[in-house]
Amino acid sequence: MIDVVTVVLTGSAAGLLGTLVTGHSAVAGFVTGAVVSGAALVALMRLQYATWGRAGRDQLFENEQDAPKAGATAGPRGPNEAHH
Repeated sequence: MIDVVTVVLTGSAAGLLGTLVTGHSAVAGFVTGAVVSGAALVALMRLQYATWGRAGRDQLFENEQDAPKAGATAGPRGPNEAHH
C-alpha cells in the first residue's frame, strides 16, 4: 500500500516538473508522469518480491533451527542426544 502512494506521488511530481520544463504542455506532463510512475511501480514491485523471497529463506530468530526428523529422540540437550 505504501508503494502505491509512493508511485502516485513520484509520478505526479515528475509530471508537474515535466509540465513546467516544457513550457506548460499538459501532454508532456501526463506522459512524463505515466512513464515515471510505471518505472517506479516496477522497481518497487521487484524489490517487494525479492524481500518476500528472502524472508521465506532467512532465519528469523537466532536460536531457530530445523524441525527434528521423524522418529528422532529428544534428550535434555536437544534432539538426537541420549538421556544421561
